[in-house]
Amino acid sequence: MNKKAIVIGSGFGGIAVSLRLKKLGYDTTIVEKLESLGGRARVFEINGYKHDAGPTVITAPFLFDELFSLFNKNREDYLDFVPLEPWYRYYFHDGKTFDYCSTVEKTNEQISKFEPNDINGYYKLLNQSKKIFDIGFTQLSDKPFISFFKMIKVIPNLFILQSYLTVSQLVNKYLKNPYLRKAFSIHPLLVGGDPHTTTSIYALIHYLERKWGVFFCMGGTGKIVSELKKLMIECGIKIKTNTEVKEFVVENNKISKIITNNEAITNFDLVVCNADPPMVYSNLLKKYNLKRPFKKEKNLLYSMGLFVLFFWNQKKI
Repeated sequence: MNKKAIVIGSGFGGIAVSLRLKKLGYDTTIVEKLESLGGRARVFEINGYKHDAGPTVITAPFLFDELFSLFNKNREDYLDFVPLEPWYRYYFHDGKTFDYCSTVEKTNEQISKFEPNDINGYYKLLNQSKKIFDIGFTQLSDKPFISFFKMIKVIPNLFILQSYLTVSQLVNKYLKNPYLRKAFSIHPLLVGGDPHTTTSIYALIHYLERKWGVFFCMGGTGKIVSELKKLMIECGIKIKTNTEVKEFVVENNKISKIITNNEAITNFDLVVCNADPPMVYSNLLKKYNLKRPFKKEKNLLYSMGLFVLFFWNQKKI
């Protein structure tokens, strides 16, 4: 094709779209403002200790498999995904613990420690989660909702799925024990949502985990980033780090120039920006009064995401 593509941001989204554009024949360059790739999935080091900045477990391994298969490579030759057991262990304020396990049978054993009658409720919750998954993930997850009219089209399905309920309300509908209600409502926290205000469409994660499992990548999240970087280099994608995009220059409703801290980029046919949309509109496109698919920044409420505390023991083992 001899067409050039610029991808801004090297999180998993930026890396994935770079590989897909390369497969489509684009001469692809990925631009990252930090010194290393990964975005929210990057690894940082403090006082000799390495920390994953964001995600730690994998719940849809086929998405990574697909990226390697685009170039006739096997993910297993690069990355070792190990299934977890249990998936999660919850520690409650009074010392009680709950293991969310890889099989329904083991999970039921844990549920019975708190409330045997909630086993039937869990089956009902899982069944409702599958219904949400079949529409929310299978049919809608790859659809861009950039206009009010596109959203209207899915309202009937969302109403049938009871998406007007919050995650907490949906879980509470099926489970009665307060500990179990907390344990089965935590998934929105992983994406910065409050279970008491986030739509119950996020309850699809219950079935998603049952469908594909929960895995840990040996070497941590940073290993995934480094091996995807290796794949990008192998297939000829250009990587620019320490390159912060400062501004988009728009002409005739198209980006004609990308101003960075190092240079002005003008030779491209396609730009994909994987940065947060509010930041793009308020900083990179601040000179232009463009139509926005969301509320203006002053009307937005930001969430902090999941807050993680790191502990370590300095004693020699």
